[in-house]
Parts: sequence; structure tokens; C-alpha cells
Amino acid sequence: MSASRLISVEWVTAAIVIGVLLQVGGWLTGIGLLVGLPAYLLIGLLTGWASPGKTYIEPAIAAFLIASIGFVLDNLLLSLLGVGFVIALGYGIGGVILALSGAYLGERFLDSH
Repeated sequence: MSASRLISVEWVTAAIVIGVLLQVGGWLTGIGLLVGLPAYLLIGLLTGWASPGKTYIEPAIAAFLIASIGFVLDNLLLSLLGVGFVIALGYGIGGVILALSGAYLGERFLDSH
């Protein structure tokens, strides 16, 4: 990532792919650690570990998008009534916090770059 870019679109995309694969894999296998809020910690952890340099904001953006859009899709009726958007925002913020925590752990303890 160049110094002039604040975020890397490539690593946001990679984090989204990692997150979707974790969630789908968790749903298919029944492994709860890969689904929902625990998955966001893993998204940050894996993205922070795999990416070159410091990557904190990218998994946070990905987690917010996955959590918010996923909640809206899961709760379409509540979303159409307007109530779901506030709750989706809360889920998105929870995803951001966990993804940032995972990215920090991945960069701090797993990254050998």
C-alpha cells in the first residue's frame, strides 16, 4: 500500500471475502465460532496477519459492511419498518470493534513482516 492511500481497497475486498467464507463455512458446518460476532475477530486476525504492513481499518470496514448488510437481509421486515437500520448499525459497530481487535492481534502477534 502506498503512503498516499489511507486504505487499501484490495484488502477491504480480501477481508470481505474472508468474512463471507468464514460465515458460510460456519453455517454449513455448524461451527459457531465462524458465524456472527466471533467471525469478525477472526476476519481482523486473518487480514492483519496476511496483509503486508499495518492493516487495521480494512477489516473494520469489511466487518461493518458484512454485519450491517447481513442483519438487514436477515431481518428484512424489521428493516422495511425502519427499526432494523438502528439495530443493523449496532451490529456493524460491534463488528468494527471485534475486527479492529483481531487486526491488532494479527499485526502484533502473528505478523512476521
